[in-house]
Amino acid sequence: CRRQVSRYTCPECNLPYCSSTCFKSPASLSLAHTNCSEAFYKKQIEVDIRSESSKSAEERQKMLELLKRFEEDSLDDNMPDEEEEDDDDLADRFAEVDIASASPDSLWSLLTKTEQDKFIKALHDPSGNFAQELLHSEELEKESREPWWEASPGLTEDDDIQYGTKPELITIPSSMVKPLPSGPPLIYNLCSICIAYAFITRRLATSPLSSLDPTDSDYDEARRLFGQLVPFLLDRKSTVLHTTVSDAITDIWSRFDKSTLSTSTFSVLMQDTAILLRPLAIAVTTPTHNELASHPNRTPIYVLSDIYRLFQSQSAKPSPVSHKLLFYAAHVLATPPLVMRSLADDVAVR
Repeated sequence: CRRQVSRYTCPECNLPYCSSTCFKSPASLSLAHTNCSEAFYKKQIEVDIRSESSKSAEERQKMLELLKRFEEDSLDDNMPDEEEEDDDDLADRFAEVDIASASPDSLWSLLTKTEQDKFIKALHDPSGNFAQELLHSEELEKESREPWWEASPGLTEDDDIQYGTKPELITIPSSMVKPLPSGPPLIYNLCSICIAYAFITRRLATSPLSSLDPTDSDYDEARRLFGQLVPFLLDRKSTVLHTTVSDAITDIWSRFDKSTLSTSTFSVLMQDTAILLRPLAIAVTTPTHNELASHPNRTPIYVLSDIYRLFQSQSAKPSPVSHKLLFYAAHVLATPPLVMRSLADDVAVR
């Protein structure tokens, strides 16, 4: 779909895709993928139903409801009298089942062979209502968020696409905001940070990243990816200082796992980075509002604030990463908007 980073690959034809919606979209399917998708649905659902760890209580309940609906739709079919006499009604068979504790394998075994075959057969049509409802995860759709920087002011809660909210701005001590020193500025390192930030946000479909719960596996994955893509940010002894946009791009490109990133997707990240670096008009805010929210360079401050809270230490003492992010934020505030605009323009044409 070209909108998100491809987190997954079709096991049949190796076509990259970012989500179940992308996987099922006819507009994004190649001929090869069209030919293999139906077989994949059948195999994957069979494996998923039998998986011991794949279903939460709520997911099992939804699966049961779908099975019941399937059984009701099958009542009109002409089944042999012997089979009708031998098989209890599906609802009766599941009446005494504790969905919260029953294993997927035991739930599957409650279906007759004919019902199992019909259930799998119904999934052969990926575009059918039954397959769409079964494969659609309401919980995943609710949690998935488009990047906050793509949201427009006129969006409402009724819009189909859910965007993340802007991160909460950090407090930058005024004593840290000093005139820029001579020599290469930190803005090229900031460019690398923004590329990494855009990639991780899109890959995890989470925005802002600071909304991740520490118990969530994506929380650890986000921190790991920052360490992989911009190690100078996490290494307290690092002296890496990029001197040009090309230098920053070349370095971070070499750190990506190429199986998860195509050149077309990297182009999307470059456009994201240009947006995140570009200064905005001075905003009019309320007297109680954070004054950073009206600063022209506020967008990259939002980025650094989000990363700051992702790495925020539970103790009162700031971590080395947090202190470094504050230093970058202070540097951004001291950078003239014209310099930031020139940097954004340079990134946009890459």
